[in-house]
Amino acid sequence: MFSRIATTLFCSVAPLALLAQSVELRSSDNFINVEGEIVGFNGVMVQVQTTVGRVAVPASEVICFGVACNGVIASNDFGLTASAFAGVDASSAVSAAPVASASDDLTIGFAAPDYADLHRTIAGAYAVTQSSPMTVELTSAGELLVQDASTGQSAALALSASDATADIVIGSVSLNGTAPAEYDTPAAWARGTDLSHQLLGLNAFSVIVAPNAGISAISVNDLARIYAGEITNWSQIGGADVTVLPLQLPPDSVIGAEVRRLVMEPAGKEISGSVLTMSDEAGVSASINQFPGSVSIVTTAIANEALVVDVTGTCGITVEPTMFNIISGDYPLVRPIMATYNSAANTGLVAEVFDFASSDIAQGLIEKEGFINHGAMMMDTAKKNRRLSGLLEASFDDAQRAAAAQMFQVLFDAERMSPTMTGGVASGPEGAWNRAMLLDLVELLENGENNGREIIFVGYGQSSAGNAAAIGSSAVAAAEFKALLEDVAASTLSSGDYSVSSYGFGNVSPATCVDGQVAGSEYTRVEVWLR
Repeated sequence: MFSRIATTLFCSVAPLALLAQSVELRSSDNFINVEGEIVGFNGVMVQVQTTVGRVAVPASEVICFGVACNGVIASNDFGLTASAFAGVDASSAVSAAPVASASDDLTIGFAAPDYADLHRTIAGAYAVTQSSPMTVELTSAGELLVQDASTGQSAALALSASDATADIVIGSVSLNGTAPAEYDTPAAWARGTDLSHQLLGLNAFSVIVAPNAGISAISVNDLARIYAGEITNWSQIGGADVTVLPLQLPPDSVIGAEVRRLVMEPAGKEISGSVLTMSDEAGVSASINQFPGSVSIVTTAIANEALVVDVTGTCGITVEPTMFNIISGDYPLVRPIMATYNSAANTGLVAEVFDFASSDIAQGLIEKEGFINHGAMMMDTAKKNRRLSGLLEASFDDAQRAAAAQMFQVLFDAERMSPTMTGGVASGPEGAWNRAMLLDLVELLENGENNGREIIFVGYGQSSAGNAAAIGSSAVAAAEFKALLEDVAASTLSSGDYSVSSYGFGNVSPATCVDGQVAGSEYTRVEVWLR
């Protein structure tokens, strides 16, 4: 991860021999190695005062070494117990941090040639922007060699043979549908080791429809039903009495495969054999105006805006494919390009390489190759005002009414920023999205333009237990992100004179459907606002 976060989550900090309560907190792979005095615990992260300042590490990932471990566990007033650690070894004296000599030798494969270009751009930019103690080389064969002199760790990322199974595959990954739980808490996907996915780039699909179809929006589920042959007339979904003519790109094309992955598979459907296939997106786009009742799914960048319709999520909220809605993830048909790990990394160097993809430097470069720059941006003020004005006209129960009043008061003079994350238990793809959004947020805060402002984490949620429960769970999710930012970006917050707050508004005026990939009865979504 970027050095601005690495100093608190993934570090090897100099000994603090002068402190009587000095302990050593070390992970089993030596990736985390911190020495100092334990001064706090928030239930997840242990705060340690070191010679370079206060840092935070996840307690469950480290063993406490040193005779002072038992003393601080027995006498602290912040709720730290032995069970919070991965282990306690009070018999070991604190000594100089060992050199972690772990290494990685992994191969990378690509779901499509465009993603090989994406990787080359990221790897090349990473290689030329690193400095001591990092040594980075990109060979003529495309192999990225990384060496960290401070830890002795190294990593080699080679291009996989076309007939081999790669350790890491770069391709589009869906945020729709279902996926198994990968991370129990936000700290788990932020901590930098044992990742299943990382976000590298972003794209999106737009739905283009013939003008005579008589619709201005379509749900993802109805889109899947159209391509499955279940909807054959636009009048079946509120449109004109016109026959539906779906158009697609070849099933073996990159776009064809991604439509199946992002639209059809989450709905549990297959594309009908009667769908008309065309050779390229340009031909598809031109045909929509020519063929009555036609519809197709194309890359947002080439879509004719006059033919684009909004997309409705699973809960019935309709979202237009604006740039803000895409990079915030509010729009249902985003196409995240991710590195998917088939083999676990032994070091944090691989994660750091892919985290670099979220930097302003990398995003600016890959934007030139046709991908969407997901760097943080501000929501259009007029659209924000329309959202808040809607609170005055909506019908709420007592719990929602109180939340709506607070929401209007808190956000009236604030600005929504694009980094938006899912709360609670997360799938691998959701964790990757969240991690990149957190990096975007920290980079935004570090540019100095917003110094002195208040960072507001705003939670939204839905719960089978009702509206009050949704408000409660969304407040918890927002508070977790507040605590996480305060842990991983303490120096940024201090130097920029930022304050941080959190609120939860449940299902009161969410910007998009609040759902998730992991099965459960409660889902939360956390927005970032500045005032």
